[in-house]
Amino acid sequence: MSNTGRQKKLASFNCDQRIWEQFIARCKSNGTTATATLIEFIELYLGDSQDKADAIGGNNLDKRLDSQIKASVEKYLVTSNNSNASPTNETIIAICERLDKLESEFSNESNSNQTTVIDNLANLEQKIEKMTARMTQLAEAIIKIQDYLNNQQKRGQKSYYNNSSFIAHTPRMQPLTEEGLASRLGVSEETVRKERIKLPPPLFVAWCKGKDRAGLGWEFNENTGLYQPVS
Repeated sequence: MSNTGRQKKLASFNCDQRIWEQFIARCKSNGTTATATLIEFIELYLGDSQDKADAIGGNNLDKRLDSQIKASVEKYLVTSNNSNASPTNETIIAICERLDKLESEFSNESNSNQTTVIDNLANLEQKIEKMTARMTQLAEAIIKIQDYLNNQQKRGQKSYYNNSSFIAHTPRMQPLTEEGLASRLGVSEETVRKERIKLPPPLFVAWCKGKDRAGLGWEFNENTGLYQPVS
């Protein structure tokens, strides 16, 4: 360092990287900087006499400063036995490492949960597609049954109107109560009521035709509460 004036440039020295990082962190926690603290160390070491610094050789000065600064930094970082002392940087670093570990585990768990959600959505979509296909098949089957019953009904009406003797001699069937229809079909009243509630009207008519001794279909009239014949 020149005698003509002070220059704001620190001498180079060797220091363990871990200790140096701890030293910088401690300086920040004390509201100062590593540079300002080092300058204080150097000024304390040199004292008030500039001649003392001039009397020490250049290389020797670097070595002495290097040794003194490392010793001062290590001493500065030593944890006090006082119970009110603040945690050391080792504790802070350990906490940071644990936080990094927790963050990594949380990230992995989030990725795993995201994968599980995606798989569940894919399975749900497949189930919905299968249900939709099944409902379509059922709807097509019902339409075919209705078409078949309508054709049968039209065919029966045509045959009925073309046969005048049948019109003249066949008495018109009267509506029946649930008890009367059950007796005609050879089943219980509970069975008639159960099938009427369970089956759509066209299928109930077809069911009655299969049970009726004359092959007649029967449908329920909600207004009268009676079962009337369907040809």
